[in-house]
Parts: sequence; C-alpha cells; structure tokens
Amino acid sequence: AEPGPPVEIDATELLSCYGLTVWPAEVVRSPEEAVAAAERLGWPVVLKVADLDASRRAGTVRLGLTGPEMVRHAYAEFADQPGDAGELAVQRMAPQPAVPTVVGVIEDPAFGPVVSFGLGEVTARLLLDQGFRLAPLTGEDAAALVRSVRAAPLLFGQYGYPPVAVDALEDLLVRVGRLANDLPEVARLDLDQVLVGESSVMILGARATLRTPAGPRLDGGPRRLS
Repeated sequence: AEPGPPVEIDATELLSCYGLTVWPAEVVRSPEEAVAAAERLGWPVVLKVADLDASRRAGTVRLGLTGPEMVRHAYAEFADQPGDAGELAVQRMAPQPAVPTVVGVIEDPAFGPVVSFGLGEVTARLLLDQGFRLAPLTGEDAAALVRSVRAAPLLFGQYGYPPVAVDALEDLLVRVGRLANDLPEVARLDLDQVLVGESSVMILGARATLRTPAGPRLDGGPRRLS
C-alpha cells in the first residue's frame, strides 16, 4: 500500500514512554477557562499561543501571572491583537532561573534519524547555532553534542547565566535518541522549548510528525555525518 500523508500529533504521550514529561498545559477558549486552568495547574502561570510555530514569535507569551485578574488582563491583550492569535494555552510557570534550549529529531533519507540541539535564546537561533548527532546517542555522544554549539558556555555558568543541570540535559538527549532509533515512523520530533534549570530539565511543548516508512532503514554499519 502507498504510504499515507504525514500526521502531526502532540508528542506528550510518546515522550512519556521514554521517561520524559512535558510540563502541564491546558488549551483555553475564554478568560474564565483560563482562570480555572490556572487554579488547577497552580500559580504562577503563563498564558501563551498554543501553536508551537507561532510561539517562537515575540509577544506570544505572558509570564508570571499570579492571580485571576492578571490572567483575564493577559487574555484580553491577546484578544485585542490584530489578526487571529489562534488557540491560547495556560501553563504552570517553570522554576527560574533556567536556560532555554531546543531539541529535535529529523529522519534524514541518507543517514537515518538525526538529533539536533541548540540554545533557544534569540541570537543562537538567528545564527543557526545548532549541533547534530546520529541516533542512538551514547552518554559521550550527548555530552559532545551539548558542547558542540558555540553558545554552550551559557550552560556552564558563564556570561552571567547560572550553571544548570547539564547532566539532566544529556540524559534527555540520550532518551530522545533512543526514541528516534526505535521508531522509524517518527519523521520529525520538535521539543520547543526545553528549559534547563539548576537541578532538572523542563519540556514546555513537544510535537511529532508521523508517517509510514517507505521501507526498512539501511543498516550499513556505523553511520557518520559528513
């Protein structure tokens, strides 16, 4: 049979199978729903555009909302913006300080599954400061991937940033690499964004693109990126 079209899914359950938890969030459709969600999730919260692509733009998140009136005001600000902001989501605010990073997987036609890593701060993204490793990753591979990006010193307490849990980040990369290697139907995986705190990592959102593999992966021995 011909492969069907790609399907995009929320990757929360998929990641949970590999011991990775996405920070809880709820999609809301009114200020009252937003306040109720905040009460369930626990204060303080953020209100943000739910779509991961849109969430990368400036002005799509309101941080540090500590009570119902702040949530209602933030919701009204989104409603007053020109154009359709799309669905909004309430999420419990992750502990600070933390360094934002971006982790992903792409199924390369020639090399198979490739794990990507970079810092989520704006300058690193603009400079396309990313590293890549073939899945699966050993602990040594993950450590090398983290240190391969030019902005890596920000994870190790330099330039005014606090030192963060790089060991937890490396463990996350190993788990993501295992998922990518195990599941050839995952054509793409985006963890956007991963906050690396002083003692843990927090995944704020994740999605996967699934498709039927064209055939078995080629296994010609050890693979290397050129």
